[in-house]
Amino acid sequence: MAIGEGERHMRPLIKSLLLSSTFVGLGFGGIVTASASNYSARRANSVRLVWRHHMGRHAYHTVKGARYSKHLGVKYSTNDDLPDVTWYTEAHEKLYNKKKHTAAIYYHVKSGDGQHGGWIWRGYLTAGMASQQSSTNESETTETYPKVTLFSAKSTAEYQNAIETQDYYALAKHVWALFPGTKLNLWLSQMTAYGSMMDSTKPEDFKGFEKEGLTDTKGIVSWHVGNLWSEFESTETLPMSSRIKWITERMNTAGLTQKKRRGFEGWYIGLNFVDDEKDHSNINYDSFRDPDEHPMTYEVILVPPTNFS
Repeated sequence: MAIGEGERHMRPLIKSLLLSSTFVGLGFGGIVTASASNYSARRANSVRLVWRHHMGRHAYHTVKGARYSKHLGVKYSTNDDLPDVTWYTEAHEKLYNKKKHTAAIYYHVKSGDGQHGGWIWRGYLTAGMASQQSSTNESETTETYPKVTLFSAKSTAEYQNAIETQDYYALAKHVWALFPGTKLNLWLSQMTAYGSMMDSTKPEDFKGFEKEGLTDTKGIVSWHVGNLWSEFESTETLPMSSRIKWITERMNTAGLTQKKRRGFEGWYIGLNFVDDEKDHSNINYDSFRDPDEHPMTYEVILVPPTNFS
């Protein structure tokens, strides 16, 4: 059973569609020719354009992620193939992921010589020219970037400790408190990044669940922000009490009242609640596991203890 602002479905495991033709054009200045073997109908159809506008010229550099056509249909190349290139912005767009009920903003960029370009998720872009990259060493980086995140945690205990002690997981900590007596599960928390896979009835998918000790998907409850993601993001500057009030009001509307939530004592819980970083990246996002590059997910999954072996 899934509870939320919009119905979630199992994300289909379909590989990119291979065509033999060639796609040309960026839509905002410059021309890039890409092999149609980089075209994915699934990726293109997974998103809906919210808005697209011209923007000022700003310099960025990156070796993360990839460059796409304006609706993500064509993947031109990964950004690590041009590590020394400075990218200049000329447009931006917001895309809504129809299955995940999340949104992401992409910048359209071009190289200084106009030979390369495409749409890059802004969370991958670092301000400044490529030649101005900081020489910060690895030890300094690990001191400023969170050491434990949803996908870097080696165990549930490690993820739980981060939620209980780290400021960047304050939101998750307060949401967890709405479900007293529940037991955190790292794997369930990671599952939120792929939509509600628990809704799957495919035998081949259930085998994957069995490897994690899940013997039955019946009775599973989930709640997510859904189509209200934009409204929720606007609460980021409000006090935590106001944000939790916003969440509890919508949980109540969806049937997850305080009485209902208290009834989950002893259940396993998956949590994915963390705010966008100042550079628009998200620490609970893993590009290697989620090629669609839509990072923002706010979700809770609850599983009866009898469903685990």
